[in-house]
Amino acid sequence: MSASIVAQLREAVCRSYPSQWCQAFFLLSAGIVLSMQLIPEEARRALLDYGPRTAQTSNSSGDGGGATAKAEAKDAGFGSGLVGIMVRTLALLGHTPHAWFRHFYVASVASSAFWAGQFAVRGAVLRTLATWQAGRTPSASSMSLEQVRVVWALMALQGARRLYECAVVMKPSSQSQMLSIHWLLGLAFYLNMGIAVWIEGSQSILDPPDHLEAASLLRSPSRVLGLSLFGFAWRQQHVCHKYLASLKKYTLPDHGLFRHIVCAHYTCECLIYLGLAMVAAPPGQWRNRTLWSGLIFVAVNLGSTANGTQKWYAQKFGADKVAGKWRMIPYIF
Repeated sequence: MSASIVAQLREAVCRSYPSQWCQAFFLLSAGIVLSMQLIPEEARRALLDYGPRTAQTSNSSGDGGGATAKAEAKDAGFGSGLVGIMVRTLALLGHTPHAWFRHFYVASVASSAFWAGQFAVRGAVLRTLATWQAGRTPSASSMSLEQVRVVWALMALQGARRLYECAVVMKPSSQSQMLSIHWLLGLAFYLNMGIAVWIEGSQSILDPPDHLEAASLLRSPSRVLGLSLFGFAWRQQHVCHKYLASLKKYTLPDHGLFRHIVCAHYTCECLIYLGLAMVAAPPGQWRNRTLWSGLIFVAVNLGSTANGTQKWYAQKFGADKVAGKWRMIPYIF
């Protein structure tokens, strides 16, 4: 029976292609984050909270965050159950400084640089993945080469700006920590995104046209809208991050977009990936499925954090201070 399962898995792998693996990673990760909402609150907080919320919890115990997950699982009374075992297992992976967020953007920029080098020399890694993808998808559904280049450039621009902000603008607390699993998942996301931005253009990469038309993107209303969304959100997120960095420690943000949205910088992040998905849409579609899957993960992951942030603000500053504000998505969430 085990041999049959292995054979079925091997056959499934052979039938799949790179974009499906990217999509599977994004959607599976989103599903895992969503499943965290079904476990007891104490365990959920131990697994999902990071940054100032984790720092505040750990400060009260004096352990610097290293034993927060274990302590909360034990105190909640389910330390010997399945959930408690899961919390303790993840806690054993340890914690990393919240400042390690910058590693995500180092990975993003490095990934963009790597694939740019592969494009330039038609490297073996690029050709292998592109050939695998193109052999299993119709050429008519491929992104154009102009789209590949533009979307790659936009992703590189986003990664470079976030890396700059982490190095120069943001001021993470030395006590703020996150579970190592968050760090590993973030690295995997950005490395996966480095492939996602071009993989649906594999046919165009392998068989490029004789002439490129840079203005062809502007002939599609949805792509123009995507570019506009990206540009607006890219700029506004930088404004949000500069504003957050200017606040005194653990101050309630209440200017600009934060007057109406608790986590306005997360709203911008979602709009950035929505814009990318629209700009990268293959012919006859309004969005790129692989990048759309990435957007789903971003929305679910940040939405979970935004929900916890609103509760933390309500506890610290009073429920009236966040009443009437959207957590992340206006009129929806």
